[in-house]
Amino acid sequence: MSFRRLSRPDDRHWNTGDWVKWLQDRDVAPSVSADDIGTCSLCRTPTRIGTQGTPYRRCYDCEHTHSSVLDGLVPICYSLRDGLEGLLRTVKDDPGHEWLRLPLGSLLWDFLQRHRSCMEDYYGGKFEMQISMPSHSSTRNGIGHLDQMIRPIKGFSTQWTTGALVKNSPSKAESRRSKIVPELFTATAAVRGKRILLFDDTYTTGGSIASAAYALKQRGAATVVGLTLGRQLRADWRDSREFAATLPGRGLNVRDCAVHGRRPESAFDLFFKQSG
Repeated sequence: MSFRRLSRPDDRHWNTGDWVKWLQDRDVAPSVSADDIGTCSLCRTPTRIGTQGTPYRRCYDCEHTHSSVLDGLVPICYSLRDGLEGLLRTVKDDPGHEWLRLPLGSLLWDFLQRHRSCMEDYYGGKFEMQISMPSHSSTRNGIGHLDQMIRPIKGFSTQWTTGALVKNSPSKAESRRSKIVPELFTATAAVRGKRILLFDDTYTTGGSIASAAYALKQRGAATVVGLTLGRQLRADWRDSREFAATLPGRGLNVRDCAVHGRRPESAFDLFFKQSG
């Protein structure tokens, strides 16, 4: 399976804002907006039309499974095969393209600076822990690809709690689909009573992040809200075909947020630790 190929720019003096601008110029990540009509109130996928001629409030999986463990979900962008999905697959599986962690990590950092407070307002209080979805110890020498995305940004990794969530099996997401697998993750007692922001790179069927949220809730976490870079869509899926057709040209607008729409620009910046 081949994806769009991107060349690394001359980024020796770049900061997070430069990398986000680079993503915007590549037109790979259309923002998720609070104003999107006819999408699931939890995962933001297009929903089916009910008997009254209006879209369902939630998709089937969220209504019957994922809402039992996820108190909320905020995808930053829609992920299509020739866009963000391709970047995420390439950075994980294509040696020589590890540099793509820089724009992806920048987008995550930028989004949290702008929208963490509105997510906390929307979902009922401040997050006391930020946890990234862990990889199994047998995968990539035990180093999670999300941690590798976060580490290059100065001070960012210290905001994330490590070791509180462990993956017990290297099983692939495709084998789980939308199911919650109770034994897939184990959480420690450190999460008890905590309001947790749980980060994953993309949400496809939701099985992975829902299984992680299940483990956190079983250990007594008070709240689990998911945050993902992408909400994956397939242009040829029946329920998303029409909606996906509206996304080309939307672009990435870092002022947009799935829970509140637009906010004024903020003045902030952060430099990467980079050699050369």
